[in-house]
Amino acid sequence: MPVQARSAATVEMILATARTLLAERGLPSFNTNAVARAAKVNVATLYHYFPHKNAILRELFDRDERERSAYLESRLEDLATTDDLAGVIHDVAATLHRVRGEQSAGPALRRACRAVPELMDAEEAVNAAVGERLAAALARRFPRLGPVRLGIAGRIMVEVTGALLDFAGFQPGAGEGVVAELETVLRGYMAELAAANDALAAD
Repeated sequence: MPVQARSAATVEMILATARTLLAERGLPSFNTNAVARAAKVNVATLYHYFPHKNAILRELFDRDERERSAYLESRLEDLATTDDLAGVIHDVAATLHRVRGEQSAGPALRRACRAVPELMDAEEAVNAAVGERLAAALARRFPRLGPVRLGIAGRIMVEVTGALLDFAGFQPGAGEGVVAELETVLRGYMAELAAANDALAAD
């Protein structure tokens, strides 16, 4: 096997093992020695790819965020132009909840985002970028509201959605109910933005 392919396989094995350990043991018991033992690799080998446990967590975070961000990007055009806004909101909320549930170690990794400064910074950067793209989509739908308000609106929608999906993930059995309430919140907020846009148009 080529060296490059073998290295890629080792990295994938380490990350898969790390996800399993994080899901089973949680963040307090997560460390590089435990990952190396479970993955049956030398600690020095693990350090060659990931110099510390936060580097492993960051790679897992980045992979999960790339998947979710790619999906959101695919729905921004719908959000900007659709006549069935409630349907789009339903699809987005349900899909994001499902994707989070399918991402192994999701709740534990989300808790790490609240505890590890490096992940906190990474999540802030992701949220800011998604908020900006969402604000651009909102500007097409509500052109009279202006960039300041829409910038705030985009970030609010990102933060509220993330917080409620986190809550759904941390509360077994509550997911569908929380997602339904998230849809209610987002529909109401979009209705307020629409009313404000229409009022400015009437002036």
